[in-house]
Amino acid sequence: MQTDNLTHSQTTSNTPLIVQIMWIGLSLMIAIGVGSYALLMWGETVSQLLTATDKHFWYLSRAGGVIAYALFWLAVVFGLLLSTRLGKHVNAARVFALHQYLSLIAVGFAAFHAGILLADNYLNLQIWQILAPFGFQTDRVGVALGQLGFWLLFICAFSFYIKQYIGQSAWRWLHFLTFMAYMLISIHVFMVGSDSRALPLLLFYAGSQTLVFLLISYRLVVLRQVK
Repeated sequence: MQTDNLTHSQTTSNTPLIVQIMWIGLSLMIAIGVGSYALLMWGETVSQLLTATDKHFWYLSRAGGVIAYALFWLAVVFGLLLSTRLGKHVNAARVFALHQYLSLIAVGFAAFHAGILLADNYLNLQIWQILAPFGFQTDRVGVALGQLGFWLLFICAFSFYIKQYIGQSAWRWLHFLTFMAYMLISIHVFMVGSDSRALPLLLFYAGSQTLVFLLISYRLVVLRQVK
């Protein structure tokens, strides 16, 4: 997931804090716009679904989890395209920015995925059960893997903002935790995610993880042979 010093220094110099805030704000505006359009198009159907069941918070959590996984996967792919130099024909600074912002937005959706369950009266969870691994009474191992993956993702996503204090070498080693986070979250998806039984999502999970595996293999094997 890491890039060379030149790429990161160019990205840092070209993206001051105000620009980063503007990008995050723009992303949120696009998300709100898409959500508003979907609500206008299918609002009545969604409203009927929510009022017909007492599992609406559970459905919202599942939707947030799928979105968080997709965003995290894209962040991993963009990071690997940079580190393997397969994306050398595109603007490296923009790819790096996408890698960074997608990681942050994935953290937000993952937090929503877990936090919305506090409002579920059936599960009746406490906040410590959401934050601490092995706090759930059911699917403890699968949920715990997802929680550990989230905290690793959180550390990696916000490591961009402490890089100047810890140095390039330490930051690169810290950023390797992204691969561990992706592995834990991928296992969590198959162990706990009831939606993973659906064929479209099953194909997406399998295809996305295969692509990540191929990119990692290319980075570890092919680039080492070149050196």
